[in-house]
Amino acid sequence: MAATFMALLCLVALSKGIDIDSLKLEQVLILSRHNVRTPLTAKLESYSSKLWPKWNASAGYLTEKGTRLEGYMGKYIAEWLDSEDFIEGCPNKDDVLIYANTKPRTLDTAKAFAESAFQSCNITVQHYENIEIFDPLFLPILHNTTEANKNQVREEMENKLKEMNLTDSYIELSRILNLRTSDICKKLYLCELHLRRNEIILEDGEEPNVSGPLDIGNSIVDSFIMSYYEGMPTSEVAWGQIKTDQQWDLISKICKENQNIRFNLTKGAKDIARPLVKYMFDIFKAGTPKFTLLVGHDSNMNSVIRAFDFQPFVLPEQFEPFPIGGKVIFQKWSDVSGQYLKVEYVYPTTKQLRDGERVSLLQPPKKVLLELKGCEISKSGYCPWTEFMKLNEYA
Repeated sequence: MAATFMALLCLVALSKGIDIDSLKLEQVLILSRHNVRTPLTAKLESYSSKLWPKWNASAGYLTEKGTRLEGYMGKYIAEWLDSEDFIEGCPNKDDVLIYANTKPRTLDTAKAFAESAFQSCNITVQHYENIEIFDPLFLPILHNTTEANKNQVREEMENKLKEMNLTDSYIELSRILNLRTSDICKKLYLCELHLRRNEIILEDGEEPNVSGPLDIGNSIVDSFIMSYYEGMPTSEVAWGQIKTDQQWDLISKICKENQNIRFNLTKGAKDIARPLVKYMFDIFKAGTPKFTLLVGHDSNMNSVIRAFDFQPFVLPEQFEPFPIGGKVIFQKWSDVSGQYLKVEYVYPTTKQLRDGERVSLLQPPKKVLLELKGCEISKSGYCPWTEFMKLNEYA
């Protein structure tokens, strides 16, 4: 009865408009993607006879600039928390959880954030006990491996492939690479990306994947994007062949479709994200810790966002659908009438990343308000906490 009464109070408050000045921030949970890293694929030389840029670290590692940029984001979040009187001084250890996947780029991102957001507070980054393997919490695989479920996922992926139209993107990428002069063309006769077929790969214990031009193109464009973020001279970013935002938009569609087909799945996403979403809801239910940062990958951002069933949204001034260093921030607020949820996607723009800009409350990163389909928001972006918790399918 009491819960019903509180829900009614929340709905009344939303209908009248929430008094923002009376709200108090109670809990924050952030799902983050790691910051700028080296390209994931080290052996791209076969796809172009041109000289590829050199990196100072192995494939898939956080760069020095990525560490610095994450430090800026940590400092910005700390400023925001301080402005809301959320944490004063060094927090109690039980009040803060910073947990990262076992990959060096996620661990280093979490450390950079912790050292800047909670400077001199000796906050330890936590991780899975076996650092040699991918943390099962973040591993984006199908957990329901029945043939019926796999067939359903495969069918949706196949339908997405049929709807996909990347011909212009593949042609532009082949031009940038001068693919006809490459070793892959000479030896394996892969001379035009748009003329090759994609094949879906669903194997137990492995990420849903697509082999073919989509996978190849994604790896190549990813290397271009990372070199752009890293601040390399424009002559070294795709050999100076990308000169306009329209070109970036065209080739980055390959990365967007790669994410869309593999993880933006109607039912598959809930299965893929199940361990991570359950972990998040356990924190929401407990009400502790006060502050949580979970550092994973774009696959985690994609599948979790789809699993929560957010309304469609657009992230302006970005090439990527789930930007490097971006953070989905779940916020629990309260007033005398009840408790509310607000969710925002906070992320650096491509310019802020490339220029290495320091973000702050005065010069903030980009911020986009998100809305859950099952929890209608007020004009100021809040929905009743009780309604949000009813969406929990992982109890």
